[in-house]
Amino acid sequence: MNIRPPTFDVDDARRANECACVFDLLATQIAIEAANAGWLQSEVALALADAAERYVMHVAAGTHEMPIAANCNAVREA
Repeated sequence: MNIRPPTFDVDDARRANECACVFDLLATQIAIEAANAGWLQSEVALALADAAERYVMHVAAGTHEMPIAANCNAVREA
């Protein structure tokens, strides 16, 4: 997956729109690939919405730890 970096500074009002456009494109690409693999559009839409909600809750929890695989022997950094 190729995600282009932001072209605007963090305090630039245009950055939010740019981010939305990038993720709209990514979501569309995911949906197309999923449909081509046999998933229904309704299944894909709900799964994307649920994944986004889980990520929002993760960020809101304030831990900001990147999820790692359960079988990973790496030490988590705070």
